[in-house]
Amino acid sequence: MIKFNRFWNQLRYLIPPTTRFLLLIAFSCTLVVTFFLASSRAQFSPEVESSADIGWEFAGSRELNKASIQEIEYDGECPGKDSGSIKAWFTSSKTPPAPKRRIVVKNVTRGLESDPYPYTDREYQKGKSSEGTQVAFGTKHRGSNFVVMEGENEFQYEIKENKKVIDSGSFTAVIDKELDVKLRDATVTKNSVCFNSAVALNVCADIRTKTAYTCPNNKILRSIFELNNPDISTIISNQMFGEMVYVLNGNIHTLRPGEEKIYTGEYLNIQFNSTCRIGCSPTTPPRSLQPGKRYQFKSSPISGSEIIQLVDFPR
Repeated sequence: MIKFNRFWNQLRYLIPPTTRFLLLIAFSCTLVVTFFLASSRAQFSPEVESSADIGWEFAGSRELNKASIQEIEYDGECPGKDSGSIKAWFTSSKTPPAPKRRIVVKNVTRGLESDPYPYTDREYQKGKSSEGTQVAFGTKHRGSNFVVMEGENEFQYEIKENKKVIDSGSFTAVIDKELDVKLRDATVTKNSVCFNSAVALNVCADIRTKTAYTCPNNKILRSIFELNNPDISTIISNQMFGEMVYVLNGNIHTLRPGEEKIYTGEYLNIQFNSTCRIGCSPTTPPRSLQPGKRYQFKSSPISGSEIIQLVDFPR
């Protein structure tokens, strides 16, 4: 500072007084103009407006236009995939909801089918956001969900009032995928069933315990029967007061009152006399019995005579 003052004092004597005066005026004018321009810029330059909040609010996310969707891959006896989804609401601080307004949003991200682009059309009439929509991963428009791709997505929107577009624009959102792998084995169930599935349970002579291994889509992986006898059992019972004689597969059999007999095999042919119980030749044509079923001899009076019939024997 001392050296500068000495330099100035020496220079001042070398510059004529008139020149020093003109230099002082020029310097003063420069300061005034600089101050004026700075004040003008501060007064007349417009303030930069902050960008409006426009886009998706996702359930559980504190950030606008950012969310993650969980997908589950199952390993084990019942492999598969569970595609998740997330609920979202459109919001705009620039053009908020009002009566008779709707919002249409299209996903125009590269890689999606474009005929048509995935879109959603929701009510936009009250509160601070639109009616909710379910967002899920995919590549083409689906009616049940608004389709997005993993990563950054580009959206175009139109806000309509009385079917007239009052605002439109675009925005981006990032949707990440959270993949979870879980072990899923079959569910074990035990039921009482007729070994011959064609026979109703209430007339079944061969009820077994069936253990079924089933996946969530009702696909049965395997079934195991607890077998006491590997053959199908069929029952014939005598529900009359006297003995009954009949021919089964060519052999003569007798049943006392209240007695029943169990037969195995899939081919059982029976004949009997419908009006005589003992010592009478068969009069009925050969009849094939359904394997695994319960039958009974039963008499019914018809026109004063006793008619013998072989009918179902419910439990």
